[in-house]
Amino acid sequence: MEPVPANEADEVVAVEEQETDWTPPPGQPLRIIISLGALAAAVVLYAYVLLNFWFSPSLGLHQRIPYLAYLLLGASLVSAIVSFGIGLGIWSPHAKLAIAGFGFLASVVIGVGAGRFVSYTLRATLNPPFTLKLKPGDRFPDFALIDQNGVIRRMADLRGRWGALIVVYRGDFCPFARLELQELNARAADFSRAGIALIAISTDPIERSKRLGGFLHTSIPLLDDSHESLLGPLGLIQHHRNGDPDNAIPAFFLIDRDGVVRWIFTSRYYREQPAPDTILRAAMSAER
Repeated sequence: MEPVPANEADEVVAVEEQETDWTPPPGQPLRIIISLGALAAAVVLYAYVLLNFWFSPSLGLHQRIPYLAYLLLGASLVSAIVSFGIGLGIWSPHAKLAIAGFGFLASVVIGVGAGRFVSYTLRATLNPPFTLKLKPGDRFPDFALIDQNGVIRRMADLRGRWGALIVVYRGDFCPFARLELQELNARAADFSRAGIALIAISTDPIERSKRLGGFLHTSIPLLDDSHESLLGPLGLIQHHRNGDPDNAIPAFFLIDRDGVVRWIFTSRYYREQPAPDTILRAAMSAER
């Protein structure tokens, strides 16, 4: 066996000593916990907004721009980026790869998802261009429409001591319409004390109105204007080119005891609908 040169032998010994002296880097438990906590917070905030926006007025459903929902999504994205940044500082290569990798993936998913959410709320929930053929001071047209129980209802028979709130809603398929009716139903006693009757009208046929009434457990008359005899002349019909059934464009009318329109609410966005307190304040202002 040939002898190993002295310089090569020294190099082999040095390498062996380095391998023998190597120890794993410190675990950095605090950094790992903070990174994982930021990642968990990002996921929870993101999921909360996406799962609850359509059913939680606190997220901005009654506002033209849902600032709180946007703020929570922004906080979620920042939290995911923080998790990624802290994860990159972990000394353990395996922990760094796992935690920073999840942080990076969460940042990408939340960033893309939040962008799509903002686009949806600002673009996909727009009403079509429409011209409402009614203004405050006009008399609301009389009607005779059938409700979810098969009873023919006329406006003159439905007004309360002060008057009535007429809610034109898109249909039972719309989560925003369902939430609005649910809130009004929950505050029905307040409207009754104010002398305001509640009336809801859509293009839903009676079968769908009956199903919606059962779902909401409401006694609010859900009137069927599937023939568009009332909403058509008012300019509150959305026609679809793909053959889907027409639906109503949301609108809110406060009419007094004489049937005169005292207050109107419409919006560019069908998701933006007034809170019950906003409507009650409008009625008190109109009464003065």
